[in-house]
Amino acid sequence: MLSGDLHRQVFGDAVVEVDPRAVERGVKHLKAQQLWGHETTALPDVSFALPELLGSDLEEHFANLGHRYARPYRQAAESLSAIKLPPLPRVWNWAPGWTKYGNDGTTERVDCPDDEALVFDVEVCVKEGHFPTLATAASKDSWYSWCSAQLTKEQFKWKERVNIGDLIPLETRTGPESVPRVVVGHNVGFDRSFLREQYFIQGSQLRFLDTLSLHVCVSGLTGLQRALSMANKSEKAAKGPPPEMWQDLSSLNNLGDVYALYSGGKVLKKEARDTFLNGSLGDIAADFQGLMTYCANDVLATHEVLSKLLPLYFERFPHPISFAGMLEMSTAYLPVNQNWERYLSDAEAVYQDVQQELKQTLAGIANSACRLLHGNAYKRDPWLWDLDWSVQNMRCKKSAVNKSAVKGRAVVETQTDKGDLERGLEEEVKDILKTSEALYKTQPFLSGYPAWYRDFCVKPPDDEDSDWEPGPSVISTQMRSVPKLLRLKWDGYPLHFDMKQGWGYLVPREQKDGTVVVPSLAEDSEAKGDEKPKFPLPEFLKACGYEDVKDDLGLKDTGLQWQQLDNIPEEGEAKLWRKVLGNRTRPPQVKENLDMDVDIDGCHFFRLPHKDGPHKRVGNPLAKDFLTKVTDGILQAGDNPQANRVLLLSKIISYWKNARDRIASQMVVWFTKSDLPETVHDRDSSDYGVILPRLIPAGTVTRRAVEPTWLTASNAYIDRVGSELKSMVQAPKGYHIVGADVDSQELWIASILADAHFAEMHGCTAIGWMTLQGNKAVGTDMHSRTAASVGISRDQAKVINYARIYGAGQPFAQRLLMQFNHRLDAQEASTKAKKMYAQTKGVRVAVPEVVEGQQV
Repeated sequence: MLSGDLHRQVFGDAVVEVDPRAVERGVKHLKAQQLWGHETTALPDVSFALPELLGSDLEEHFANLGHRYARPYRQAAESLSAIKLPPLPRVWNWAPGWTKYGNDGTTERVDCPDDEALVFDVEVCVKEGHFPTLATAASKDSWYSWCSAQLTKEQFKWKERVNIGDLIPLETRTGPESVPRVVVGHNVGFDRSFLREQYFIQGSQLRFLDTLSLHVCVSGLTGLQRALSMANKSEKAAKGPPPEMWQDLSSLNNLGDVYALYSGGKVLKKEARDTFLNGSLGDIAADFQGLMTYCANDVLATHEVLSKLLPLYFERFPHPISFAGMLEMSTAYLPVNQNWERYLSDAEAVYQDVQQELKQTLAGIANSACRLLHGNAYKRDPWLWDLDWSVQNMRCKKSAVNKSAVKGRAVVETQTDKGDLERGLEEEVKDILKTSEALYKTQPFLSGYPAWYRDFCVKPPDDEDSDWEPGPSVISTQMRSVPKLLRLKWDGYPLHFDMKQGWGYLVPREQKDGTVVVPSLAEDSEAKGDEKPKFPLPEFLKACGYEDVKDDLGLKDTGLQWQQLDNIPEEGEAKLWRKVLGNRTRPPQVKENLDMDVDIDGCHFFRLPHKDGPHKRVGNPLAKDFLTKVTDGILQAGDNPQANRVLLLSKIISYWKNARDRIASQMVVWFTKSDLPETVHDRDSSDYGVILPRLIPAGTVTRRAVEPTWLTASNAYIDRVGSELKSMVQAPKGYHIVGADVDSQELWIASILADAHFAEMHGCTAIGWMTLQGNKAVGTDMHSRTAASVGISRDQAKVINYARIYGAGQPFAQRLLMQFNHRLDAQEASTKAKKMYAQTKGVRVAVPEVVEGQQV
């Protein structure tokens, strides 16, 4: 693996002895996996001076490195967790900035707390924007409180930009002059975003310890457990093990539940939080003492949680690098400049333009579909037949008629001049205008229009200055009727919505002998007195590609079956199907547990595949989860180019539509020239700002970091508005952003463990060889081999492989396969998953036990 020079620097003069039997075992294994004999490449030897190891070997090196980094923070945190905090102050000081409270009741104005360890909490008036309002902190010896100048000076005015002066100071020295200090908080990444010095580019040695992350590491819930616990708290029924199985061992992540778990069930009162969420600065000022005490109680609860959690964490994760990694993850820093605001404005402008075009296109499609009401043409449409086409008629007053006067009138032929004719026309017009008196002043909304169309419209308001628009002004792709208006098809088959089954698609019903049965078409549902609309089967068959059904197969309105498909030679049947279907395939074979009964004669109903499994219903086929199906051509609109335009526009705005609120709400702190170091403002005249991601260092049970915007940002796509988010992080002049990523590090770790266990040589196992020598071009890398074994794409195989590294089992792989390929049923997906696991993991077999040389 390493060149001779690098090997000596890392491992010293250790001699590597190779066991010939181990080599033979490795070669045999690679041959069985069809990997032996492939052409491999070797990189030239590399030689350079490595930093000196901090120990006799790599294990000691990383242990000493972790101790060197984490020791001062661990000592400070353990010292803080071991004591009891001072009693709360009786009265909080109403003054801007920091106030220190002594144990003897004295108060002192200070620039900021200078203790080596603090428990800290910030409260924000949400209605006033990204500005801190109150904060409390506690150390071993003192309590501290902080108030914003906006609150104490009653400067209740809105500011668009957050500046350094609006934030909370917590350090007197930054850069090289700073000293190691630790701040403890629950979800402390949120509190950190309101600290002034954290935005300075020089950095500091202040670190943050998150009790939420400690809880997740020690007693965190899996996704399923969290869902069940939340359902149990809301008294909603949920399938799965009852939460009682783990509620004494774990809890949800909010401070109230975590505090109750580690304090023996104590309740943390959180009612005052509503004032910060819904109230104004005036409301907070009116209850200053109570709200400050509420904030301090959160500090007390966080300290008690820390006291219980910290020993448990170090017991379960004793290596110092684990603790050092959590501290370092709390220092995330994203520099931006004026391009950030341009990105926001440009993305929003394009989004609004595309959204307006999308809305107008949908309105045009709805107006066109509305015309099918004339002559009941909608009854012959395989998509629109079951929409609510009921209309409301205009309400008229009944007028009395003098029958005797009418009978007494006689028709007399007269001659009239031009003047008489004009006077006659005036009288007729007056008579027509008088008919308005026969109408009630209050009329049904949009009389004569179908009910589904009225759902897209809003009534004119009484206020004439409002932005009311006539027509389908509220139509959107979120509405249930829209997929039908677009005449969407799944694999060429029309979509249908069922109240019980959700969205799916209809397929012609095929008999076991290969025939397609067409029920009688002559019977009219209205003639039978059936109020339920009748499914237009002939038009449905044509929509599925059966263009020549009537002419070639003799299908008539009297209702004949396709007898021509019975008892014909195999090659004749194939020829006939090609004639009927063209280049399309035959209808999919109906598989057990996939066909759902929706009471439509002549059709099977199949649910659209849901990403969470077949037991879930699809609520909207135009949701973001189906965008890839549009790109793949599986989900398509009808022949109307405007409908396909809707799909394209929906794809263009999909990213910004889902992420715009999270991106636009990012808290950017902008600097003035005086706030920047000379190395920046002397070289750069642009605006400079910083975003501190509110990151949870260990937000999952696998201890992966969690953050809703930046850690979920996708790569940039040319057809996705706003997807270039990550490129907006730009270093100021004089600085550079350095990327450091270990490629496939999880697979490397798994490979090394496998090689060490199997034959103690790198590349002696299939996973080790594919990681070292696998070539994507010839299909010998891990992802290509997994893809080939079960017939999926390489990108899809990559998802499965990384899921397996993190503990996903065969059922999860089965669900992923069904998500990747909607044509797979549960049985086929299970078979493929078993095959994949058998080829890559092996098959568990019973091995006879040998006791003292005898087999038992």
